[in-house]
Amino acid sequence: MDQSYQSIRIPTALALTAGAILMLGVVASAFASSAQTCMFKPMSDDDKPFGLVVGADILLPEGKMEDYGIHIRFNGSIGAVAKFDELQADYPDSAVLDCRGNAVLSPGFVNAHEHPAYSYAFPDKNLNPNYLHRDEWRLGVNDKASLPIPKRYEFQPNDSKQSAALVSMELRHLIGGATTIAGSGGVPGVIRNVNLHKRLGDSELYDAEVESATFPFSFRAVEELKEECSTGTPKNLPLRIDSNLNFMAYIPHVGEGRYSSCTARAEVTRYLQHVQLRDRRYSLIHGIATDVSDYVLMQNYDVTLVWSPRSNLALYGETIDIASALEQGVKIALSTDWSPSGSFNMREEVKCAKHAAIEAGIEISSEMLWQMSTINGAYALGLEDRFGKIKSGLPADLILVQHKEGDPYDSVLTATHEDILAAWVNGQVILLSEMLDDRLSNQQCLILDGVSPRVCGVLEKFNLSEMEFQNSVKDIVPLVDTTRQAPCEVPG
Repeated sequence: MDQSYQSIRIPTALALTAGAILMLGVVASAFASSAQTCMFKPMSDDDKPFGLVVGADILLPEGKMEDYGIHIRFNGSIGAVAKFDELQADYPDSAVLDCRGNAVLSPGFVNAHEHPAYSYAFPDKNLNPNYLHRDEWRLGVNDKASLPIPKRYEFQPNDSKQSAALVSMELRHLIGGATTIAGSGGVPGVIRNVNLHKRLGDSELYDAEVESATFPFSFRAVEELKEECSTGTPKNLPLRIDSNLNFMAYIPHVGEGRYSSCTARAEVTRYLQHVQLRDRRYSLIHGIATDVSDYVLMQNYDVTLVWSPRSNLALYGETIDIASALEQGVKIALSTDWSPSGSFNMREEVKCAKHAAIEAGIEISSEMLWQMSTINGAYALGLEDRFGKIKSGLPADLILVQHKEGDPYDSVLTATHEDILAAWVNGQVILLSEMLDDRLSNQQCLILDGVSPRVCGVLEKFNLSEMEFQNSVKDIVPLVDTTRQAPCEVPG
């Protein structure tokens, strides 16, 4: 073995003293169940920005590549992607993290639809799957009991409690595999946020733009379309869309209700008429009230379906006709919606999607679920040339997880926080396992209660002490515990 490498071995159930760690150059994990090996070699000259070569099984758009590596450049972008030995020869002075055979490197998930400003709250005790349309649980129409909308949290630098809640929300999603979230809210400097710039400060918060719309037709669609649904007389209910923003994707909530809801069906029909203009990238969030004829149009006009099965099932008791959508070739992106009715992170959404598909009589491959969570999410946002894949020139938004055996896609999709080795956003390490060398991050890494990977360089950005952070987030959705999320149940 090259003596310039530092071997990082993880013996089973081994706990070492700090002195032993320093003496042996080994970091042990109490969570490790079997021996694993990564090897770290620091840069030959710390004063020069040579970057980092990472070796692992790598998931590329064209498929999984064994014995491969990538070069993360000093500016946070992905440099070369090639055979590991070739990279070492091309970048002899770079730092090296060699986890080949023991880890999988994937682009971070792109969560194409979230409501970060509200996604700290638990599901309400009265959450139930008996609503026909979202106006019923939002507004209490049709004699249905309304559900409370959580207080909206906005990033306020001087409000430590709200800052802590939003930081916790973003860390929760990062631990769940996502490096990008689309939706309003969040904080600058943790993971990547995507939303329309509407006010001062947004350009600092949102790394890219999409035009999203929660209410693309009406805030009170059931009321607006009551006469149309009772008499069949069409009502003029135009789409709320900014025609000056056709350089960015339009991604609205459409058909958010059961297929039997006249209002939800009317929204789908109107929207799919509009997309035929072909003047920009169009996506469709939820789309529960869709059928085969709609999927044909969506495939023909390149409309991505942004699917949140857990939230669909928890509120409406049904979700999309996934078998027909896939059969018609519709591009599908997974998303979490929000914590009051959706999954707490993307890996939980993947689990729910797989369950919903099996209940519908089909099985979605792990590779396809991975595509729905990465490449398709970026495509839904019109950002496939910027995020969602490992490619030279794109930002290094990456997750590295242990690969014990079997399908590497499964390793990425089913990893727990204990399996996370590292997570990078824009080339900066945010999560770092205790198994790996501190020198992989140039920031302070802290151990948070109950969380396996260390969190690097985050709390100090918001002037939060570890104790202040933990106290501020103890009553909101936790970082790794998913037991209180909404159920993913398909009615018999």
